[in-house]
Amino acid sequence: MARPREFDVDEVLQAAMEAFWRRGYEATSLADLMAAMRLQKGSIYKAFGDKHTLFLKALQRYLDEMYASQRARLTGAASPKAAIAAWLEQLIATAPAEGQSCRGCLAVNTLVELGPHDEGARRALEAHFERLRELLSEQIRRGQDLGEFRRDVDATQFARLLTTLVSGLLSGIKGVMGAAEARELARTTLQLMA
Repeated sequence: MARPREFDVDEVLQAAMEAFWRRGYEATSLADLMAAMRLQKGSIYKAFGDKHTLFLKALQRYLDEMYASQRARLTGAASPKAAIAAWLEQLIATAPAEGQSCRGCLAVNTLVELGPHDEGARRALEAHFERLRELLSEQIRRGQDLGEFRRDVDATQFARLLTTLVSGLLSGIKGVMGAAEARELARTTLQLMA
């Protein structure tokens, strides 16, 4: 008879996600994961498979949590323009204080590190960015109907512009861009959309 698990799967998956987020996929060793998850190698393999499978599960957890948070932010305001501004501000708020480092966004970090050569990571990221673009497109269409956004540009194109902007901002705030500069770019983008 198999022994029952003696750990909370959600808790250890969260710990793995944090470890990967701090270091990246390649730089996170099995020893790092064992320390973060407080599990032995055999328990990790039995519960999650290999390191890559564990990473994909941790990444999906991050993407689902991020999407839920973004959905709440984007659909929680009466004004689509105000909702998108609040969404951008929420993302920029992850910027570090001057002189400090920032771990950035696990999705963007993974896109840069693994996107070009890891099919599983790329598929997860494509699905995430597609559902985010759909959510943004809905809000932009509402904003166009309310006169908050220009109507001469397709809502889907504006959504692509915003996801591209956010990817750049989240990469930049890891070290080369301050929060003030990121906020100015977000304001300028919203002005161009109006």
